[in-house]
Amino acid sequence: MNLALYREFRPKTFDEVIGQDYIIKTLKNQIKSNRLTHAYLFCGPRGTGKTSTAKIFAKAVNCTHSFDGNPCGMCAECVALGEANTDIIEIDAASNNRVEEIRDLREKVNFPPVIGKYKVYIIDEVHMLTDSAFNALLKTLEEPPKHVIFILATTEVYKIPATILSRATRFDFRLVPMSVLVEHLKKVFDTKGITYDEKSLYLIAKAGEGSVRDMLSIADSVVSYTDGNLTKEATEKIIGLSDRDSIKEILLNINQKDINSLFITIKKSLNMGKNIQVLCKEMADFIKNLVMIKSGIEDYSVLDILPGEYSDYLNLANKFDIGYLKLAFSKFAQIELDLKYSLNPENLFEAACLSLIENVGTAPSVQPKPTAQTNPPVADKPINETEKLWGNVLLKVKENNLFALANALTTVNNVKRAQNTLIITTNDSMSFEMIDNKDRLDVLLKLAKMFDEDISEVKVEYDSKYASTQDIKDKLKDAFKSKISFK
Repeated sequence: MNLALYREFRPKTFDEVIGQDYIIKTLKNQIKSNRLTHAYLFCGPRGTGKTSTAKIFAKAVNCTHSFDGNPCGMCAECVALGEANTDIIEIDAASNNRVEEIRDLREKVNFPPVIGKYKVYIIDEVHMLTDSAFNALLKTLEEPPKHVIFILATTEVYKIPATILSRATRFDFRLVPMSVLVEHLKKVFDTKGITYDEKSLYLIAKAGEGSVRDMLSIADSVVSYTDGNLTKEATEKIIGLSDRDSIKEILLNINQKDINSLFITIKKSLNMGKNIQVLCKEMADFIKNLVMIKSGIEDYSVLDILPGEYSDYLNLANKFDIGYLKLAFSKFAQIELDLKYSLNPENLFEAACLSLIENVGTAPSVQPKPTAQTNPPVADKPINETEKLWGNVLLKVKENNLFALANALTTVNNVKRAQNTLIITTNDSMSFEMIDNKDRLDVLLKLAKMFDEDISEVKVEYDSKYASTQDIKDKLKDAFKSKISFK
């Protein structure tokens, strides 16, 4: 049986972990200087190397011939720890989250290691533990035996009690940049003797969305379909990514107010097997690039485009006013989640396109970019510190897959700060009710404190003066006792 790529190419040393340089350097320095701590917290999105790094760390602290902090893989300890053993204990908190399991752990930590110097407990998805289980773990975590190291891994750090957080050394794993994913995928394909074109690499890396494991799982599917000869066209077909030419055509139809061609282009794209939700996401991503280019951003590490595509994007961006592009980006980003629950997602997408036709506007074109591609970004208007803070909070909400909350937050139209209180405002009553909940406000507070520790409270206000269209309809329906309907 062939191993999946993400298992075959799982890192075996710290040097093979990609995209987490500062974490790896810190851990290696601790091992080399023997300045280990008793508990570590690895948090971050899925597929970014948390569990792999924990396993490497567990071997490295027990290796008798480590080199530059890496396990040698050759000594008796490394060989023994590479197989089933009693010194590296992995616990899946998703299925072992009761207080009984943690009490059992507390009894076993007192037994000394059999193979190496340390027993290492890796508790994956630790946020899934119950409150009583966390309480049972607390005392052991605070004063464990000298031969025990705990590594707690989680994708939802805000769910972990502060008493646990304060007793562990925290490392935040980041989404891996696309350029790093592409280089890693190249090495994997070259090692496996798989042929590919450059654009197929970028498409697979982009679909991975910063996760190494997700990217390699997608690569596995594409390789199986293409029989080891990857092309851009075949990759798009398997991943389900919308052809960028189709997106350009849809935008040009909107720009020219050509409703007939618009419907034909959308139908043609869907008939080719394109998923309407993927099409919407790709539209939002594509338009975001146009907004950045229109704003003067020219750095390829910021722009999400393939090599050599800048001029095509620039030419299309020049056909639209930046304010209109912002409106279009907001529109497609807003309906992306709605499509998942719509009975007729195609109609919802087409309605969004038609609404944009009514607001088409053009503006003078921007000049072609200079030869240098690493100029600092130029925003079209200054952004204050509160807006930056809120932008980072929104990214964290999306990063932690809080879809319902993320959808409600798309209606927030104002953010301000009153001393240590962050106040957000929405003109949509349903979104207000969704956000105005103690648990959700606590989540937002924890995320906000990640970027500004002085924030002590997050409040949400309903702006009735500028009520949403749906709110107005609901009030009219109530006033006329539902005797009218809206289409």
